[in-house]
Amino acid sequence: MSNDLFATLISNRQSQPRPSGRPHLWALIVAVLALLIVSVQFLGGTEPIIPTETPTETERPARVYTVSYRFGVFSPTNLRIRAGDTVRFKNEGNLPIRIVAATLPGRTVPEFDSVGPVAPGSYFSYTFANIGVFAYANADEPDESGTIMVR
Repeated sequence: MSNDLFATLISNRQSQPRPSGRPHLWALIVAVLALLIVSVQFLGGTEPIIPTETPTETERPARVYTVSYRFGVFSPTNLRIRAGDTVRFKNEGNLPIRIVAATLPGRTVPEFDSVGPVAPGSYFSYTFANIGVFAYANADEPDESGTIMVR
């Protein structure tokens, strides 16, 4: 009996008319897509579209960092930057200071020097072009010092 029921369901399904729908609509959609593809190929620019690359860390814009001097202390004492970045040494103390690069072993000439006193409220800027470790200090008090690590 279950086979008779199954056969009846199949015959009823086959005997029902299929909805006609809109068969021309799909043909129209396919034709429009084909026209779009052809028009893009012929009317598009002659140069291929190349995705832009995201800048790498070495291509980032140069940055400016500030090292403050107050109460005999440079802050931050140690700073990591990249080659091409600038460090502003700002005197936030009450007396003028002279900022000089400390001579490291193997170097005879310091890298930078403020070439005079930096007045309170003023600053001295230096752009680090070379990779390395650069020590600096208050010329009048060599124990007041810090380090710039340039990568």
